[in-house]
Amino acid sequence: MDTQTLFQQHIDALQQRWSDALHNTLPDCDAILVHSGGSHNYYADDHAPPFKAWGHFLRWLPLDRPDQFVLFTPGNKPRLLAWVPSDFWHDQTLNTESWWADSIDITVMENLSELAAQLPRGQTLAFLGENAGLAAELGIAADRINPAALLSWLDFDRAVKTDYEISRLREANVHALRGHAAAEQAFRAGGDEYDIHQAYLAACRVLDQELPYSNIIALNEKAAILHYQNKRRYADRASQPENQVLLIDAGCRAHGYCSDITRTWAAADAHPVFHDLLLGMQTLQEELVQRVKPGTSFVSLHRQAHVAIAQLLVDNDICHGNAETLVDNGTSTVFFPHGLGHLLGLQVHDVGGRLASRKGDIAAPPEAWPGLRNTRTLDAGAVVTIEPGLYFIPALLEKARGSSLGKSINWTLAEELMPFGGIRIEDNVLATSDGAVNLTRGA
Repeated sequence: MDTQTLFQQHIDALQQRWSDALHNTLPDCDAILVHSGGSHNYYADDHAPPFKAWGHFLRWLPLDRPDQFVLFTPGNKPRLLAWVPSDFWHDQTLNTESWWADSIDITVMENLSELAAQLPRGQTLAFLGENAGLAAELGIAADRINPAALLSWLDFDRAVKTDYEISRLREANVHALRGHAAAEQAFRAGGDEYDIHQAYLAACRVLDQELPYSNIIALNEKAAILHYQNKRRYADRASQPENQVLLIDAGCRAHGYCSDITRTWAAADAHPVFHDLLLGMQTLQEELVQRVKPGTSFVSLHRQAHVAIAQLLVDNDICHGNAETLVDNGTSTVFFPHGLGHLLGLQVHDVGGRLASRKGDIAAPPEAWPGLRNTRTLDAGAVVTIEPGLYFIPALLEKARGSSLGKSINWTLAEELMPFGGIRIEDNVLATSDGAVNLTRGA
């Protein structure tokens, strides 16, 4: 199916979903004004960080510009109220493509002061977005500005993707995989973290600010830092340590939709047990992917990941004991301290991951794993990341050494493996009525 048809079907679905949300949460409201967000300078500066539009705005149209507005009125074609100032400092061209613009009524405003005149008279509006002050100036009542009931409903429903959204997530995976292939080549060629990062950007043909999140390019022991932020570079190549392990967590965006992919690579002469762990993690990750289907509890899937990782630790003589016991007493969390994954879409950590219903009920994470971002039971159409990890994190290992957990850890082997950092393998997976569809491996 062509993109324009997919997008029109997407708009039709959104109109129905948003009509239901408005009727059930704000029955006295006639329309919703959605703000893309504003551009804000750094403190005491005249420069702003790169702008990214808000997800609920981007779901209507792929326009990454500040101070744009979508007016949704049930039964009517959605309207884009586009602020396009006269400006000789910046390129203010409003880039539209017919595949999406034909589904939207577009009104261009040179000044934001024109916005009020574009809004329907005699109707009650709700406002969604960051600029509550602007909403108040437009005469929108305070209880209609980002009403919690409406946002909870929309956040919950965003987990289920339309066919158009799935096509964009596939596209984002295709782009990112080009970068991952180039990154592996740069690693094998002896590049430092900076070289690997630049190889990724070049292969994807993107700028840093166009990435969905800052690339994690972690060599050797830095792979044990979950959100490692640096890009080490060596002017004197003789001082660069030999590349043993690369953990790269990097994605791309496609018309606002994000991919989030992690790969771990090891040099041929890396520790043999690390190679065995890497093979084991690849196998268990693929098995977890196949368990993604409607009706699956993500909390249960997270525990299954812990049991599988605990068994891998036992099989490789890093831990001693029963896998279930190692999970229950917290030993597995020393090596796997983050969640199995999260919802994915217009945001990398997409909204609604802990919502139990449209009404805003919260499904709290288990006490043992308070950082788990997704606690939902999966619906058909949900897209999640599956990213089990196994790390040798000095701070967590030292804490375990001084507790009862230390008795079940082979400290000689754990210390030998610490210079190799860790392993994470991550794919983006769609839950369907027929089972799991791996958007990453199938891209």
